[in-house]
Amino acid sequence: MSKIIRILFLLTIAVLSALPVSAIGNYASRPGFGGISVSFNGKFIRHPSIADGGFVSENGIYSCRFDIIAAGDEIRELANFRFYENDQLLYQLKKAPGSDLYISDSGITAFLDHTYHFRNELTVNIYSKSGQAIYSGKFAGAALFGFSPDGNKFGVGTTANLHIISLLEGKSDLLRKGFQFDISADSDLVAVAVENKILIYTGNRLAKEIQTDYFHTRGLEISPDNKFIAAVDKRHLKVFSLADGVLLFADTLSGPLSYRDLAANNGLILTGIHYRDNTSSRGILREYDYIGNIIMERTESRKAIPVRKRPQQPDDSFLTYDPIPWPFEPYDSVCTVWNYYEQHMAYNGSSYLHQGLDLITPIGEPVYAVCGGVVKCVLTLGGSSYWRIAISPEQSFGFSNGWLYAHLVQSSIQFDVGDTVAIYDYLGDIVQWYSDWGHIHFVEIRDYGLVWHYDDNEWGINYNPLLSLRPDTDTIPPVFDDVFENSKFAFCGNETSVYQNSDSLYGDIDIIAKIRDLVGDSEWEQPAFETYYWVVGVATGDTVFPRTLGQILNHAYNFYSVDPFIEWATVIYKRDNILIPSDWMNTRRDYYHIMTNNNGDSLIELSEKQLAFHTDNYTDGDYRIFIEARDEYGNSTIDSMDVRFKNGNVGVTGRNPGGPRDFYLARNYPNPFNAETMISYTLPNKGMVTLKIYDLMGREIASLVNGIQGPGDYSVLFDAGNHASGVYFSKLESEQHSQTRKLILIR
Repeated sequence: MSKIIRILFLLTIAVLSALPVSAIGNYASRPGFGGISVSFNGKFIRHPSIADGGFVSENGIYSCRFDIIAAGDEIRELANFRFYENDQLLYQLKKAPGSDLYISDSGITAFLDHTYHFRNELTVNIYSKSGQAIYSGKFAGAALFGFSPDGNKFGVGTTANLHIISLLEGKSDLLRKGFQFDISADSDLVAVAVENKILIYTGNRLAKEIQTDYFHTRGLEISPDNKFIAAVDKRHLKVFSLADGVLLFADTLSGPLSYRDLAANNGLILTGIHYRDNTSSRGILREYDYIGNIIMERTESRKAIPVRKRPQQPDDSFLTYDPIPWPFEPYDSVCTVWNYYEQHMAYNGSSYLHQGLDLITPIGEPVYAVCGGVVKCVLTLGGSSYWRIAISPEQSFGFSNGWLYAHLVQSSIQFDVGDTVAIYDYLGDIVQWYSDWGHIHFVEIRDYGLVWHYDDNEWGINYNPLLSLRPDTDTIPPVFDDVFENSKFAFCGNETSVYQNSDSLYGDIDIIAKIRDLVGDSEWEQPAFETYYWVVGVATGDTVFPRTLGQILNHAYNFYSVDPFIEWATVIYKRDNILIPSDWMNTRRDYYHIMTNNNGDSLIELSEKQLAFHTDNYTDGDYRIFIEARDEYGNSTIDSMDVRFKNGNVGVTGRNPGGPRDFYLARNYPNPFNAETMISYTLPNKGMVTLKIYDLMGREIASLVNGIQGPGDYSVLFDAGNHASGVYFSKLESEQHSQTRKLILIR
């Protein structure tokens, strides 16, 4: 522009900058930049939400409204969907094909279907502005999204690639996945920010690499005329020529300031800057011209951060875990538990285990850090309702643990990757999840590297958070309900739906109990945290089957979402056409705990589905089955039921006495054990037999049996007094057979 025009332009900016915010309006009212505003965390609000359910496009032209009629842990059902151009209704859908959505400035909508999130699967359904379905695709491990400015392309970052979907041609270009990406205004170029550089693609061809020296890029923007590209990390803004990759200018922040967002238009580069101290969080808009002059800077919004610290509560659990406060104020009050750790979830005919703790909160409730550390990730799994942050107490290149806080308002999240957080720091606010409440998904996870990526198959979960949250004032013990009318428990053939009458049990059976529990004042029923069962002969009162662990809902998994979740869920819970779990919106839920799918230890394996109670090990007659259910605080309830075994066995005292024997290595008892445990086994024939104990490295640590033995039942004591706590294996071998069992030694 000429010198005179430039002076007039700068004078105009100066006058506008001097006006109060109420007079100038917000960023959304400034021509040429669409409906973006700067939040108090420095992020641009590109798709503002509507209070009663809905979103607005960045340019403010298109909007939608909907009703949330149901909500699960990661799934919402959006009904009565209406789509508008300005105030004109363009189309309606009885039910939206997704739980969340993005709206482009051209009126194209990407619906994100999270139905099969437990399989690490996201379906993207894209509709035209007239309501026609124009694209549908499934993606694994999706955690990066965005439209091109013209709305003709949509990007999805997945496990292996960045998919750039051309909606007009119905095809995708597969590019290298990165931290951020941007598509040029003419859709010809795609920029991908990876560690230390920017990759520029034309179609699926890598055209150029530009060195940034950024470990983690927070924002990336191609200018509308394709002449330059800008990138920010926490402290630095760098602007490069797209023609030759030359650095045009740079700027650096210091102190409590950090870059959080970036945009370019009308000859300006706009940055969203976050100012944060102990008392306030402020969103600052700073504008640069194309040669690096700062022509305007203004605080657009702010939020006070009261300093509220309380001492951690003492560890009063019967299990030993590092105590943490609750993530909401007051930190010493039990929150409303909605979905439990390893709760049986059922939706659309699928079963899966809930991978954390869901706590119901008011919409917009502030979330606070339960421990200090370094931010490892800030990302969404698809849409504005799925933003999350993870914080690890250690900054490690290898594996480390950290707490995950999911379903935060993106424009409120206070930290980004690499930032340091202190305990009780304000992290952000809870999104609207249902019509009148929100929730947080909370769990400790384990992942690899300085930055955690959801889509790299390293995102594991560690343990039940209720074992760390303090205080836990749960005083309500679990409750048993009858599985069937006039039948306290249920009995079916192992892994079948053939249910047996309690007065004529035979063969290998699964024992099932219907148990429910409440945590604090929550009305949402939970499963039992821990179960045990044992069997007593009615006539003699003798325990014929010792007290054995059914399950404990505290398993660790080296994954966050996997495919065979129906199989994992049905190790712990029974599900068939007769025993059907409740929907996740019911406060009253049906949990059918399987007692017999466990080899006696606290681990879980898919192979344990084949385990069962062997009624034919015992003389026909009357027995009493006891089941104990405990919650995480130690409250317990015991219930029992009389049954009759009918296998035609008379005078049976052991495993198949007097009849054909199987080669069989029994579960050691007790397990877990301290120092000593009994190992029993059965031999069908005379021959050479060995029974040895091995550690996790496969090293032999004990030889208990090594010689010739005849057919029969045997028991041998294993004294582990000289060995450390850990997992060991017993291995029974004959000339024809071999069998191994897992042993847990706890000091």
